[in-house]
Parts: sequence; structure tokens; C-alpha cells
Amino acid sequence: MKPFSACRGLIGIADGGLRLVLRELLLGVKMLELEFLADVGGVVHAIRASHQAFDLIIIQNDLPGGGSSAVARCVRWDMSAQFNNLPIISIGRGWTHEMLAEVRDAGICEIIAMPTSLMAVQDKLVSAMDGKRPFLSTAMYRGRCRRRRSGKGYQGPFRRAEDRIAEQLNSAVEKSERRAVRQEQQGGALPLASPAPPPSSGGARASVSPVDNDVEEVGGDRQTRVVIDKAFVTARQIEQLRARIAASGGGKEVAAMHLVVADTEERLINLMALVQMRVEQYGCSPSDIERLRVIRKSVDASAVSLLRTQLSRLIISGEAVLSGHVGLSFNTGVAMQARMSHVDFLINVGGGLENLDSSLRDEVAKAYHIVSQVAQKEAGTMRLRQFDEASSSVRPRA
Repeated sequence: MKPFSACRGLIGIADGGLRLVLRELLLGVKMLELEFLADVGGVVHAIRASHQAFDLIIIQNDLPGGGSSAVARCVRWDMSAQFNNLPIISIGRGWTHEMLAEVRDAGICEIIAMPTSLMAVQDKLVSAMDGKRPFLSTAMYRGRCRRRRSGKGYQGPFRRAEDRIAEQLNSAVEKSERRAVRQEQQGGALPLASPAPPPSSGGARASVSPVDNDVEEVGGDRQTRVVIDKAFVTARQIEQLRARIAASGGGKEVAAMHLVVADTEERLINLMALVQMRVEQYGCSPSDIERLRVIRKSVDASAVSLLRTQLSRLIISGEAVLSGHVGLSFNTGVAMQARMSHVDFLINVGGGLENLDSSLRDEVAKAYHIVSQVAQKEAGTMRLRQFDEASSSVRPRA
């Protein structure tokens, strides 16, 4: 990382007081070459028209013209590749969860909440400019990797796997470019294909398995590829079973196939959880990415199907308990809460509650209400008597 004294910063701040404070803070870390502007249009024009590249951009969160998010989206998506990776910091007051989510998804590297201190600003500058978090470019996001912690065994949502895949691909591209530069400097060219092995003396041909060829592909490892293969085959089985159900007229065979589909969908989700864990740790190859995209469609459909089934069972059994048609057995509320935890898992697999349709969201809310009522009823009717009350009601013998 360049020293702060050698960095050139572009500052977009319309608030005069905030501009003075930030100027003093940047001078405190010896960042002297600064250019100040007061609106989004001026900042974008300065980036494109500058003959000397900026090393850092700091934008007021509510800068006139669209705020820091508008600047970040323009830099990340609308400008040439030489500007895409510029460190961008957003500064301002009165941050909310919605504002934080917006600037994070726009690709802003760091956030400075006012009031602040010289040490805090220095930490933010180092974090934004040192490049420890790699730059990611995916279909939905461009910016620094949002994963700050890499705890052993940590499993984030499935969408985090896409960041890891992009990181692996960007690393592979960089290695390929460096290898090409070295070959050019040495006066040679990259081999287009590996030379064919000489025939063996015995006349027998040495066979090469597809698995061995897959290992040579950049990204991932053999075990990750095996799990993805199983998930891919399971997804195809689900599609075939659904096609058979749609083509059949009904009857006991269809009911049996529905049970098989439910079991297969559960197995697919479990396999994808394992895939996600391995991709987080080892990454995967470009060919696996295409298969994961195909599998993902089946996973979403399976999660919704299992979610409907679980909600239906919860609502029916809960209403039967609350109406008195079924007795309240011991630990019924605990068991229903455990099943509700599985419902939460399926909702997260499907991308969150906001991605469900309105009718399914209503069923989720109804199930939560019923499970809560059953738990309250269980706590009220199955409570053990207090020992002091029990002892006071027993008369001593004469």
C-alpha cells in the first residue's frame, strides 16, 4: 500500500462543517493532495477527466445528486476497468440499517460515522486501501469482498458462495495473466496443449479417467466436485419424478411418488449445504459454477415445496391442539418449535422471507402464531405444582 503522503484523494462533501473536519483528519494522517467537490456529477466527471488517477474516493452519504451509493454504482458498473477497483469510503451522520445495507450492496469499501477520531479514520483508510479483501465481480455485485471473518467451519448463506467462486475465478485469471507475462519475457509462448505421451512399450494404452482431467481444472478440489456431482444427479431425479407425476393421472402411485420427491428434495438441500461449506473453504471450478446455477433452480423449488409441506403440517396439528380435538401431550410445544426452526432454515435457503409470495408469507405468520399459542398453553397446563404449596395442603397425622 502506498503511504498516505503519496496518495491522491477525491472528496465529495457538500456540508461545509463536515468538509473542514475531514480535511483536518486527513491532514492528520499526512494525506495532503486532496480535491474537494460538492455534488455527484462533479465527482463522476472528475474521475473520468482526471489525467492522474485517484487513489481514494471519500463521499458524503447524502451528497446531492444521489449520494455515495450513486457514485459507487457509477464507478463499479459504468466506468472502464481501470476505475472499477477504486477504494470508496462513505462518510456521514445518522446511519440506519437500511442506509448501511444500501452502501454495502453498492460496493463501498468502508463507512465513517461522524463524530469520529483520527485513529478511527486511519483504520478505515488502511482497511479500504490495503487490498486484503479481494475485489469481486459477479452478476449481482461488484466491490471488495464483504466477508471480513474467515472462522473455521463458518457457513454463510448460499449467496456467499458466489463471492467465493468469483474470488477463485479472479485469482485464476490473475495467475494466467502473470504466467503469460513471464512466458513473453522469456521469449516463449504458452503451450496450447500438452504434448501427447509416448506409447508404452507393451502396446497397451494408458487410460485417463474423467476425474483426473477434472482435477487439473482451476478451482476446487476432487471431493467438492464429487459432492456437486451427487447434487446434480439428485436435482435431475427430482425433475424426472415431477415429470412422471405431471404425466400420471393420479392414484396411489402418485402419492408414493410425492413421498419420494419430498425425501429427494430433503437430500438435495442437505447436499447443497455440504457443497456450500466446501466451496467456502476450497472454491470450485468454472464448469462447476454452471452446474451449481442449474442446481440452484431446483434447490429453490425444493425449498418452497418442503416449506409448504412443513407449514401445512404445523398449522393442522397446532389447530387440532388448540381446538381440543387432540390432547396436549408432553413436549408438544418444544417439538413444534423445533419444526419451526426447520421452517426458518428452508426460508433462508429460498433467499429470505421477502422472496416468498404473499400467500406463503401469510402461512408463515400463521404458523408462528399457532406455535406460540401451543407453547403458551403447554406452559400453563403442564406446569408442575410448587413444593411449598403441596406441603402446606398436607395435614400432619395425629
